[in-house]
Amino acid sequence: MEKHSLRHIGEESGALIKVAIPAILAQLAQMTLGVVDTLMAGNYSKHALAAVGTGANTFMIIFSLYLGLSFALNPMVSHFNGQGQFKQIGKTFQLGQLIAIAFGVIVFVILRNMHSPLLLMDVSPGIAKLTSEYLTAMSWGTLPAFMFLALRSANEGLFSTKAIMVCSFLVIPFNVLFNTWFIYGGLGLPAMGAVGVGYATSVVWSLLFLFLLIYTYKNQRYDEMDIFKNISWPKPKLIKEYFTVGTPIAVGMLMEVGLFGMIGIMVARYGVDLTGAHQIAMNIATVAFMVPLGLSVAITARVGFWQGKQNYRQMRLAGFCGIGLSVLFQALSVTLMLLFRHDFVGFYTDNPELINLAASLIFLAAIFQFSDGLQINSAGALRGMKDTKVPMIYMGIAYWIFGFPIGYYLAEYQELKVQGFWVGIIIGLSIAAVLLLSRFIRRSRHAIQFAQQNGKANL
Repeated sequence: MEKHSLRHIGEESGALIKVAIPAILAQLAQMTLGVVDTLMAGNYSKHALAAVGTGANTFMIIFSLYLGLSFALNPMVSHFNGQGQFKQIGKTFQLGQLIAIAFGVIVFVILRNMHSPLLLMDVSPGIAKLTSEYLTAMSWGTLPAFMFLALRSANEGLFSTKAIMVCSFLVIPFNVLFNTWFIYGGLGLPAMGAVGVGYATSVVWSLLFLFLLIYTYKNQRYDEMDIFKNISWPKPKLIKEYFTVGTPIAVGMLMEVGLFGMIGIMVARYGVDLTGAHQIAMNIATVAFMVPLGLSVAITARVGFWQGKQNYRQMRLAGFCGIGLSVLFQALSVTLMLLFRHDFVGFYTDNPELINLAASLIFLAAIFQFSDGLQINSAGALRGMKDTKVPMIYMGIAYWIFGFPIGYYLAEYQELKVQGFWVGIIIGLSIAAVLLLSRFIRRSRHAIQFAQQNGKANL
């Protein structure tokens, strides 16, 4: 790594933290919505918990394809911001909403026809029926959810993470309110159990989009970007860039989320207790993951901003500062998960068997914290450089050539069941971390060398 003064490292780290803290809190707030769903479903019944867990895993496999596409908006907007092309930022916002609507309609139809696919994946008939009803209820919120994600990613490219954080916290009480109402019934509505969780999620997604839309519309800093003016069909060049950057992110995310989602579906074959333990442990691990995930948003925006300015030394520094901050947090995360794993599980259930099962999985989750943080933040730095194709290949190798096959072998042939799949997750994430970090080191070094050879002053 090139030499930088402590002042430069401190300044870039400070700028990253300023963007990252609201992004992290926003991710935690949005994750809280899923935790609330799991807690309330678990308190209602074990079957409701299994259905919500299986449904959430199924949904994320479908959902991740668009989620990855939406991530392209962050580096695109941050590049235009670094270049001072503000009208292009407005057109990028508009393009994001157009694509969100198209995908939202497609996923709406898919979610309403999931009963047969669940049965084909050997999910028990009772859980499959309840899960499909839960997904049908969720389908009403897919359009506002996708439009929110597009708006969120574009705002992140402008470092507007604080507004996203505020919107995310505002909807938490609504989530509790509507979950309580729809799960247990009242005021003319029957008790709906797990299905009620799906309807509550749809309402919350609609509110998230509405709140962030109001912020974007009212923000005077965005006036010169004409986000809500001169609305027109996007130019082919912009559409091509969106899919060139976003498609590999989407496929890579589909492979990563698909790994976790498929394992969740496979675990559902082992019965209600193991399914519930897996869901609880995965929720706790995912809460910890929200910090490096939020930090990766800031890394993408900062790396993209400096690349837009063609300041490649600062771009490289931003990536390394972000990755370093992630390692520090992961050390804390590992410590807490190892020391308090039984206490964490106790928030979800008072069933002794479930507590012991989930705690054993959290021990394994603690092991992959470092590799998980490294892979997501190295990927975030590469996204800022709009380098997404090769990382997609790396993810495919890590998760589906090594991670899932090894996990399946250990689970099914060595009879380790859930623990076997979690060992596969550890292996897949570790390989991805090594490959992605190595690529960022090489690509950022080559960018500096190329600029030097071509006499670029802005290094």
